[in-house]
Amino acid sequence: MKDFTVVITSSNRFDLLKQTVLSLSKYLDKQPREYIIIEDSDNSGIFELVEQLDLPIKVIFNEQRMGQIKSIDKAYQAVKTPYVFHCEDDWEFIRTGFIEESMQILNTFPQASMVGLRARDQLNPRVRKMPEKVLNNIHYFDLDPSLHPEYFSYSFNPGLRRHKDYLKLAPLESLGHEEDISYHFKQLGFYIANLELPAVKHIGDERHVNDPNFKPRAKTFFSKLQRSFKKRIKRIKRFIKNQLNDGRSV
Repeated sequence: MKDFTVVITSSNRFDLLKQTVLSLSKYLDKQPREYIIIEDSDNSGIFELVEQLDLPIKVIFNEQRMGQIKSIDKAYQAVKTPYVFHCEDDWEFIRTGFIEESMQILNTFPQASMVGLRARDQLNPRVRKMPEKVLNNIHYFDLDPSLHPEYFSYSFNPGLRRHKDYLKLAPLESLGHEEDISYHFKQLGFYIANLELPAVKHIGDERHVNDPNFKPRAKTFFSKLQRSFKKRIKRIKRFIKNQLNDGRSV
């Protein structure tokens, strides 16, 4: 039974996308029902590329840019399987076995929102020393959501996840940035599991694509300071709102 769909978000980085798809298809230990690539640019060259790849790929073409999170919502509407292997267009896969390993973890731990594939030393420093665990000879570790106000409960990094968990919070574009989405998963008690043996490496450094629905990444000292200040204000407002809601529920 083909019980998962590969969903890849793409935005006019076809050289990276090709490397991503070819390496993924090479190392997949189970075959997906289909690949869905949602192209968030006006470059129709995506169709020519897909013809070259000779895989069961469905292309969703945004004639006008929607941004990453809106594109994810649109692509996930086409998913008809219980699992989604989510991926962006700038990753190279380096080993096999990760689908079966991830499924065993998700089937055993319902509060694991996804299973990440990155190396420990490529993750946030706060979670690099999490204790190793073993399940049926699968070595993995959990990211502790309590170590950050938003992070470590959900991510758009490559990894298998349940479609039904996405549906609990859909549409994601109503929640905000990726970190805000992770916060909402955190509120539902979710955390990220991560395989100990890396299966992927990032190849898109210095080629970040900005989401048109959000301000570009802060690069200067003052813009980073402003971003940090806004995050703190947002957290204070969120805390006050939660306290008020808790008071009403008593």
